[in-house]
Amino acid sequence: MRTNFMKTIGFGLFIGLLMPAGMLFAKAPAPVIGVTTNTSRTYDRDEASSLLNRIQDLAIKARETVGPINVDEIDLRWQGQAVELDRAKSSVDRMGDDLLRLDEISSRLEPWQQRLIHKITPQVHEMAYQLDAAITTLNKYQLRDRLALTHYPQYINDFCKSSNRVEDTISTFTQYVQAKQKMAELNKMNGAKASS
Repeated sequence: MRTNFMKTIGFGLFIGLLMPAGMLFAKAPAPVIGVTTNTSRTYDRDEASSLLNRIQDLAIKARETVGPINVDEIDLRWQGQAVELDRAKSSVDRMGDDLLRLDEISSRLEPWQQRLIHKITPQVHEMAYQLDAAITTLNKYQLRDRLALTHYPQYINDFCKSSNRVEDTISTFTQYVQAKQKMAELNKMNGAKASS
């Protein structure tokens, strides 16, 4: 019995000594620098990408809804403007819900996704602020002549600019990451060709 125990220990030591030698000859996969990590989960990454794409689409939709509003137009009554602002508010509210979900899963996301969320959050908050200010002003000063003397046109303009920033930020981050991933794949292919 003691000899079997000694053989088992000896075999274990032998395997333990061979493993480091095998590791020397094993080829490590090429890392994808700064784009992906092993700590994020695929489901969460995909969900975050989907939510970020939707936030971008909602920012465009909100801008297109509010963009045509012009205080100087005679045919567009304040009620019509209120309807358009309400539609934009619905989009901004959905963006806020998506940001809350992204915040819940942020610890399980890629670093670039976390940075993007951190970057667009204040931009979406700015959109909400400008839109709320426009709605409040419209409710208070409903006549065209009175609205023109308020900050209402500026709120509309700033809302559209904030929306553009959200769209551009998401687009820029996404394009950068896609370019980095393609570069990493090309480097991996070139490394495989060089070693063969």
